Amino acid sequence: MSTASPSSPPALVDKAIRDAGLDLITPAENGAFLARISGTQAQAWIAPESKTCIWVALPLPNGERFGLEAVGSRTLPAGMATIGKVDTPQQLNVALRAACVLQLNTPSSLSQKVEQRLASIAVTERTQEVRQRIGQDVFREALFELWDGRCAVSGAKLPPELLRASHAKPWAVSNENERLDPFNGLLLAVHLDALFDSGLLTFDEEGRGMLSPKLSGESKTALGMQHPIRLENIAPGHSEYLRYHRKYVAKY
Repeated sequence: MSTASPSSPPALVDKAIRDAGLDLITPAENGAFLARISGTQAQAWIAPESKTCIWVALPLPNGERFGLEAVGSRTLPAGMATIGKVDTPQQLNVALRAACVLQLNTPSSLSQKVEQRLASIAVTERTQEVRQRIGQDVFREALFELWDGRCAVSGAKLPPELLRASHAKPWAVSNENERLDPFNGLLLAVHLDALFDSGLLTFDEEGRGMLSPKLSGESKTALGMQHPIRLENIAPGHSEYLRYHRKYVAKY
């Protein structure tokens, strides 16, 4: 038998949900909540069990990519494809933000967006270079959503002109899904993008910055890189791509 549910989640959980962009929160059965983004199909099911255990169900598979633990250890709520738990409201926010962006930017929907923009260009001008430029524009827009328009390292909300969408696994060697997968990218300030794109900067499994030995102390100081840096709020879905970057782009 169902038990009565509170009308709203605990304050920190509520804030994590809303900060991730889910603005419609309604009670579900047994103390759970269904959260949605108004005007879209993006949604998530959240059940706060304790201060250190928040269950999350998503309509996307592979919950591990979003940072969920104990994936598949509970019965799935209706309409959901994966379930697992997080330990803190911060982890909840990271998981929900990534899940919502990927729900609204599936590979098929992003590919469709590319084709729609290509359709407005004369057939004779639809070169591979034009297709790539449009694809990278679409990818950049998805990254702006995922990182909330903030540099993935500093967290600063810089003018768009000072931010670049950097592929971890380069466009040229990625398949169609990888090219548009928001997890295959970092939104970086222009100087960090140049370092990352050239392989002079990469990141370890924990998101800590790793600088090439080619960079002298003077170079690091000039670039403001004399202190350790790390990525803000990365999800496990980034790991496979960052692993590729370390192995094949940075090579150190």
